[in-house]
Order: sequence, then structure tokens, then C-alpha cells
Amino acid sequence: MYEVDQVRDPGGDPLFRLVFLFHDDLAVLEQTLPACVHALTDGTRQTFEVVVHGDATPVSAARELLSRQAEWGVDEVRFRTRQRFVASGDRSNNGHRRLFGGRSRYLIVVEDDVLVERVEQSFDPLTALRELFEGLHEVVAVCAMTDHGDWAWHLEDVGPPLADGVRSVNRVATHLIAYDRARFLPVAARFGAFNLDVFVDRHDLSYNWEDLVSHVGTTGGRRIAWPEGWPLRTYHCDRKVAQGSMHNTQDTRVKQAVLDHLVRPAR
Repeated sequence: MYEVDQVRDPGGDPLFRLVFLFHDDLAVLEQTLPACVHALTDGTRQTFEVVVHGDATPVSAARELLSRQAEWGVDEVRFRTRQRFVASGDRSNNGHRRLFGGRSRYLIVVEDDVLVERVEQSFDPLTALRELFEGLHEVVAVCAMTDHGDWAWHLEDVGPPLADGVRSVNRVATHLIAYDRARFLPVAARFGAFNLDVFVDRHDLSYNWEDLVSHVGTTGGRRIAWPEGWPLRTYHCDRKVAQGSMHNTQDTRVKQAVLDHLVRPAR
């Protein structure tokens, strides 16, 4: 499934695979997906494809999503149940661990309640990501969220900046993350990323996909790049259930209110 030995030669596949991890909230996705695809790919010099991975998506939502595929410019839609071979821990682990098929060199994963905006229209995010990975061979993942201030596990620097406007940090957020597959997959597999029972999500102990990615990216001389200086804004369209909590509401009404605030004409 992971084709680690072939990952450096994309062959007929595009250089980038942009995957949206989706469950069932089409009202949110119909706003976030087109906006994210436009912000990340409009005018790019790189080859890419757009995939939607539905994890435990109800049949009614799956049918509606398929009817919107062409309108949204989605190249591939796939669905998986949670009936068998389900990852432990947080339910999102089940989706994230299944997104590494194909031969594209770089994988960008966007969760369905994330909004990306490009501040400078001449900026090419995919080219910037490619140049960052090619220039910094210790970087296995790239992540940047504008609204990280309310995280329970706080963002911190690990050593000096990697480049102008690019921090070396202690963690990722899987709301939006880019991987160099050749660098990430072998180490992640060794750390148990694709075992079904490696994760745990309890009130007293938590080890989920973003913890594992952060583990991969901060050990063995590897790095996580945080390009805070790039002209992109990335927002998770949800709120914490309480101050200091690790958990978000997962409430459609809350997500819609956050989106409405973000996309209003003047802010």
C-alpha cells in the first residue's frame, strides 16, 4: 500500500497529492474544499491531484459528494467504513494512516474543517513546499496553523530557524500537514504508525496520529518545518470544548459560525 521503495519516482503520478479527510459535514466541506484548493494550487507550476477520502461517511453524504466531484475539481473520491481493521485512539487516526497510497513524492493532507487563504496571489505554495523539502533534507513534514494559540500542547521552537520565515518546531497539527513521503514513511512504519493498536486517547493518556508524526519529526536529526513567514493563513474552523482542553466541539453549528466569521468581507 505504501510503496516506500518507489516513492522517489512518481512515474505517471503528479508530484503532489492533495487529500481531504472527510467524514460527513458537506455544508462545511462545500466552503472549505474549493477555497483550500484555490489557495494552495491556483497558478502553480507543480503537478497535483485532488482526492477526497471519506472515513465512515454515511451513504447519503457519499452520494451527494460524488455528485459534486466534477464541480469541485476532485480527481478521486474514495470511502471506507469503520467496521473492520479500525485504528485505536481518536477516530481521525483511522483516516490519517490510510492516506499514503500512490507514488506522488509529496502528500498534503487537509481535514475537512480547515480553511486556507493565500494573502499574496503571486505566491505559489506548492513550489515553495517543493523547494523547502529539496533544500532542507532533514525536514520530513511541514505544518503551519494561524490559530495555534489555544492548543493544550503548545508550539515551541526546537533550535534556530531553518530558513528565513521558517521555524523548526516541536509538533505538528494534522489539520493541515505536508509530508515528504520517502523521508516520513519508513520511520513512521518503524514507530508503529500503521499498526492498529498503537494509539490511545483517554483523559489521562493520549498518543494519536499527530503525536506520532511529531515524534518522527523531532528525533534522529529530523525536523518539522513551520513556515510562519509565508503569505498563507490557515484556520481550523472549530473551537475547544473548554480552555486548555485537547478536544474540539465537532459541532457543525460551531464550525459554521467560525467559517461565517472568517469569510465575511471585512475582518
